[in-house]
Amino acid sequence: MIMRKLILLYTIAFLYCHNLSFSRNTKKDSLQLLLPNLESNKKVEVLHSLILDLWFEYPDSAKLYAQQAINISTELKDVRLQSISLRLMGGVQTYQGEYELSLLNTQKALKLALQLKDSILITNNLNNLGYNYYNLGSYSEAIENFLRALNIYSRIENKYGLGYTLNNIGQVYLKLKNFNKASEYFDQAMEVGKNTQNKHTILYTYNNLGFLNLEQAKFQEAEKFFKKSIEIAENVSNKNWEATAYSGLGQTYYHLGSIDKAAKEFKKSLNLRLEIKEMKGISEIYYYLSKMSASSEKLDSAMYYLNISQNIAKDAGIKGQLLDNFKLYKELFTQQGLLDSALFYQSSYIELREKQYDENSARSIDGIQHEIKEEQIARELVTKDMQLAKKSFQLNFFIALAIFISLIAAVVFWFYKSQKKLGKALKIKNYKISKQKDEIIRKNEELSTLNIEKNDLISIVSHDLKSPLNNIRALIGLIDLSPLPPKNRSAEFLEMINESTIRLTNMIEKILDVEAIESKKLNIKLEKINLSEIATSTVKRFEAEAKRKQIQLLPSINENIIIKADNSFLIQVLENLISNAIKFSPKGKNIFIKVFSHQNMSVFEVKDEGPGLSDKDKKKLFRKYQKLSNNPTANESSTGLGLSIVKKFVKNMGGEIWCESEPSKGASFFCKF
Repeated sequence: MIMRKLILLYTIAFLYCHNLSFSRNTKKDSLQLLLPNLESNKKVEVLHSLILDLWFEYPDSAKLYAQQAINISTELKDVRLQSISLRLMGGVQTYQGEYELSLLNTQKALKLALQLKDSILITNNLNNLGYNYYNLGSYSEAIENFLRALNIYSRIENKYGLGYTLNNIGQVYLKLKNFNKASEYFDQAMEVGKNTQNKHTILYTYNNLGFLNLEQAKFQEAEKFFKKSIEIAENVSNKNWEATAYSGLGQTYYHLGSIDKAAKEFKKSLNLRLEIKEMKGISEIYYYLSKMSASSEKLDSAMYYLNISQNIAKDAGIKGQLLDNFKLYKELFTQQGLLDSALFYQSSYIELREKQYDENSARSIDGIQHEIKEEQIARELVTKDMQLAKKSFQLNFFIALAIFISLIAAVVFWFYKSQKKLGKALKIKNYKISKQKDEIIRKNEELSTLNIEKNDLISIVSHDLKSPLNNIRALIGLIDLSPLPPKNRSAEFLEMINESTIRLTNMIEKILDVEAIESKKLNIKLEKINLSEIATSTVKRFEAEAKRKQIQLLPSINENIIIKADNSFLIQVLENLISNAIKFSPKGKNIFIKVFSHQNMSVFEVKDEGPGLSDKDKKKLFRKYQKLSNNPTANESSTGLGLSIVKKFVKNMGGEIWCESEPSKGASFFCKF
């Protein structure tokens, strides 16, 4: 129970930071005081709680506690505690931009979570893997992990994780400049956030919608979303996303030409990111400070800020930021007339972009072609800057480069088509296997049902059919033992033999009727029949039998009720229902038989004043070879087949049959045609 709560707490903490600073410090102090006196497993749980409490404001301290938790849980050989400890370490490392290290710890945590088959642990690790791959520029791996997490969150209906993952997927599509797809996922995330009234999901989505509009040069819309994000982030004390919103607002003002306002917002973002040591964001801010300095022709300052951004991005392995920095280096060196340096960084940019193509070969051909086109435009700009000094070299270089890119595009296209064809073949094969599996399951269920019915039939043959046979043998033995029994005794014995024979014959006929129905050998002949007349004549045939048990049959039959049915099968249905009512009614009770019309349907009803049916007995009704808890009141025979035959007859004649009953309140059987 404690572990479940910790896992749920972690899920929420991974998405958001809830508490105010004062309450966090109080909780931290209390937990630290507990540590020395706790047993090892309890100590790990308290360490987990400390990590969650310190994650956003004191990530270095959180990492120290995470390492302690990993060491202790490893010594304990507790797989669950190990998985959670590794996952928390990976989460803090991601938060600080240590993506390569986070990947290693998160992959270990995922392996352990899969052993435990714990859906929450698995999805948390998948999400963090995806986020690390996204920041390292491996978008196909990021999408794969996010989608796997999304499927599990949808299945277990975890709304917090669902909203967070939808945002993550949207970010990947935004990075690939598939704005329609990105907008689709962000809209879904916003719907989840509003339905659950979760401020953190809404905050994350507002930030992403801001960057979506920023990428499409819709600056007024972007500004609106970023301001909403800042307002919510301040209320929920989430410094990470607050810093992201300030950065987005700064980028918006930069593109609108409001350099002073942009600098102000970037400064707010930088202060927050320095406080929480969020390295990716810090690198991003210094990149934009460099761009602003360059636009003001302060090239020394621009180069200073860019060098800081580059060092951070290089150490953290942030490929997206490295690419932006390479392009800006090329522009700065071109402005200074240092064309060799500009060419070096342009080549570095191309090399890193091509490496990303290899890592993301699963992306669409249209996306790859679009990015190649951007690279060609960038190369043309460099060519114009350098064509006077190196015209011959540039011409040969770009011809070779164009051939190389064409070959890469051809290989990527061939690989894409091959994978698509293979995927289609595997899909067809999996579908066939699935169909075969379903058929095997269905056959197994049929065999299981047949086996149960076989056992029930054997029970009837060995018990119910043996009883009248034993009676016949006993009576014949009596006749053999009596040298010359009186005529009246002989007649009595013969009558008893006859009754037992009739009883045996009826049982066998019912079994054969069931088998005929199951093998679909019924010869149903539907015709217009007067239900009222058949019901009246059937009631009369049972008056003598009812009188023997002092039971009164009370018919209430509307005249000329016409239905379409098979005459012979209809009579068997009515006889069986009335016979059952007499069998299970105590002496001196009443049986009510009704025929009436209701809502354009004709209804036949038999209601008795017997012991009624329990819920357990009602589930057995209309099934073959079923014996109910109540027995016939005068020890009449019962095979457990009558109602199953009745239901088959009624169904084959296009009708419907059901029962309404409560214990001690009798039972009512209805047939509707």
